[in-house]
Amino acid sequence: MLVVDIYSLLPAFTLACFLIILLWPENIAYNTRLRLIMGVLFIWVGLSLAGMAGYGTTTENRTVCFINVIVGCVGLAAVFFTYRIRPSRGEKPK
Repeated sequence: MLVVDIYSLLPAFTLACFLIILLWPENIAYNTRLRLIMGVLFIWVGLSLAGMAGYGTTTENRTVCFINVIVGCVGLAAVFFTYRIRPSRGEKPK
């Protein structure tokens, strides 16, 4: 019987979601795309916190889960900051 560590599927889920968001055949608005990426990062941080609590992972992975929480929070802050400043291509430098 194959025993799978549920937490080890998180990187594959994240990569698949990012590829779906970025390679979607229809045009997705910039803010909608950022909201989808924030949603994936919220799931990443939530599952990493659950992994730190011992759900779905072994005790050896708690350090990895802690690092993933830190990286996820930094990524979430960067995407949220990008969402708030709303860069536009039409602005010309002075």
